Amino acid sequence: MTARQAIMLFLVGAAFGILGALFKIQHWPYAGEFLITSSALEAIAVIVLVFKVGRYPGFKDFLDQ
Repeated sequence: MTARQAIMLFLVGAAFGILGALFKIQHWPYAGEFLITSSALEAIAVIVLVFKVGRYPGFKDFLDQ
């Protein structure tokens, strides 16, 4: 997975989070499922991005500055 795809996954998770919040406020069904899905998508995206940034060749030089 590329960093661009991970960012898109994070944005989709954020959209599901907004929908889940709307469903929760309106007391509509499936609000919990939307919120759980959004949390899972955002967690996966963050984990992928952390590995991508950690494996970037210039990352260690950036930390040493």
